[in-house]
Amino acid sequence: MTDREMPMPEEINFAMIAGSLPRTDGILNLSPAEAYGFLRAGAMLVDLREPYETNYRVFDVDEVLYVAWTSFLSGYAHVPRGRALILADASGIYCRAAARILTEAGYVNVAKLSGGMIDWDAEGLPVRKDDGYELGGQCACKMKTRDGINPLMRKGDR
Repeated sequence: MTDREMPMPEEINFAMIAGSLPRTDGILNLSPAEAYGFLRAGAMLVDLREPYETNYRVFDVDEVLYVAWTSFLSGYAHVPRGRALILADASGIYCRAAARILTEAGYVNVAKLSGGMIDWDAEGLPVRKDDGYELGGQCACKMKTRDGINPLMRKGDR
């Protein structure tokens, strides 16, 4: 999507957009490139990843709201209703359920990032990384950051 083709924020209406991927339960699935275009045009990214998943790499876009999936039911009330929202997680697993929760709560302009951070990063889209905070461990149950703090999240993102 070129700058000239990008919609203005008030023109983003995911219900009226035919993306390159099929819809799931009526919710638009966006490729990473499509999502990036809408984020540049004013949509807001809602990152569902847990704090330990954001220690190493975060989406480098203008507006990200962090609402971890494990606290989504109690935390989604902070998600603005009047915005075009793109839900994202590590690989796209939790976005479907989060989209269902939001639409049942009356949110009407919601889309999902297909493939999550994994596909976003693989396509070379903007990511802030800090190799010193990459997760390490013998298995998922023992994964941890090296220092335990998250320098990538801007003050106020937490």
